[in-house]
Amino acid sequence: MKTKEKVLIAVTVIMVLALAVCAYFDRTSALMGRTLAYELPADTKVVDIDKHGFLFYRVGYEAKVEINPENPEEILTLFATCYGNAGEQLSHSDFEATANYMFENFYSYVSLKPQPLPGTGIWMQDSDTADGHHILHFIDLEEENHAYLYIYYVR
Repeated sequence: MKTKEKVLIAVTVIMVLALAVCAYFDRTSALMGRTLAYELPADTKVVDIDKHGFLFYRVGYEAKVEINPENPEEILTLFATCYGNAGEQLSHSDFEATANYMFENFYSYVSLKPQPLPGTGIWMQDSDTADGHHILHFIDLEEENHAYLYIYYVR
């Protein structure tokens, strides 16, 4: 085997290993663990996530997480403990006005948007992280008594 072939094989192996490490670092649980000031409770499930930016450098993400509809206070306690405020309850009409403004002006790129049941209240928590990044949370009740936490993280 020539030296040129050995170098090519070594570079290929290094690149594959680097890509594997980055993919592991970029998995959903690791990304959310690095960017959220709290750890999601064990009874939650990430339904969908849309990551923005490059594999090596995420500039933000939007996530839809199914939570226990009987105990949303658990999440609100995490907000208060980790971000210093628990947010606020919005009526459905207030949510529509707020969401329309926010999703048209600041979050126009998002694809995951809350779809609350008519007449239900929506919880909104908006804050900056210790790193100076911005995070927005919505908790709503949707079809068939499913509660969801929407997370919008922007670097």
